Amino acid sequence: MADKTSPDFRSGFPIQNLPDGGKVLGRVDEEDVLLVRTGDAIFAFGAHCTHYHGPLVEGLVVGDTIRCPWHHACFSMSTGEALRAPALDPIACWRVERIGDTAYVREKRGDAAPVRPLSGSTPSSIVIVGGGAAGLSATDILRRERYDGPITMLTADDSPPVDRPNLSKDFLAGTAQEDWIPLRSSDFYSERRIELIMNARVASLDTKQKCVRLENGQRYSYGALLIATGAEPLRLDFPGVSSAQTCYLRTFTDSRAIVAKAAAAKSVVVVGASFIGLEVAASLRARGIGIHIVAPGGQPLERVMGPEVGGVIRRLHEEHGVVFHLGSTSRVVTGEW
Repeated sequence: MADKTSPDFRSGFPIQNLPDGGKVLGRVDEEDVLLVRTGDAIFAFGAHCTHYHGPLVEGLVVGDTIRCPWHHACFSMSTGEALRAPALDPIACWRVERIGDTAYVREKRGDAAPVRPLSGSTPSSIVIVGGGAAGLSATDILRRERYDGPITMLTADDSPPVDRPNLSKDFLAGTAQEDWIPLRSSDFYSERRIELIMNARVASLDTKQKCVRLENGQRYSYGALLIATGAEPLRLDFPGVSSAQTCYLRTFTDSRAIVAKAAAAKSVVVVGASFIGLEVAASLRARGIGIHIVAPGGQPLERVMGPEVGGVIRRLHEEHGVVFHLGSTSRVVTGEW
């Protein structure tokens, strides 16, 4: 975050203080702006990733693009366009004028998305199976690439595409409001002529007839099909696991249900010590609930990060009151600890 001591780019910045490949964080009026030089080109653009507000000053410059250090979203430095997930929105860009040995940041540029010519033949219609960020990003890119045919998104969820990471983090912890969670407003789908069908679980695909059939018997024909369903949580299979006390986390509805149960809960058992399990544990611990984590490994995240990093993560959670039961496998749910 730039402060009052940061350079004011409207007043000019010495080019000699910006070496090739260099980045300088400053401000334009009241906005944080990053100035980057690659060769003879100098770019000025918003200093924060539009995904989770990551600091682009710590990002990686590759050609005329910059990658966010947090989740590797990629932006064009010349147009601001979001080129790669998980960012959906562009960053703002400003025009840079060079006068002698000084670079001056002038007015903010307009629409970041360039108009591209259509190439080759295009399908008559597109059906996307899946209502997550990948499917939503595909619809956005298709329209940006000037695909003008019908687009239908089929999702088994009962809500439009949401920011799933928030379901196990801020929303579950109680620090994010419900209206923060949808990735796009309802206007997005109508303006881009995207037919969003919720509670639509696909039963079968007929690739010869190019048709998708739902469990309710409804059929959707397609010229091209994109399957972007993501992953489902593993369903446990042992006595008591089907009781009302057991929750899974995948959808916005699931997260709401956990929040509702947490209101009266004194303790929660989390089965699994990988990313989502640990996020759920930290979020519910922030609500003052006692947390026990049961997992078969020797350390949390051991298979991904190794035992040393896993040990550090375990100690961090234990410092916040989380109790681990590692090397253990769940066998029964009784409602008692």
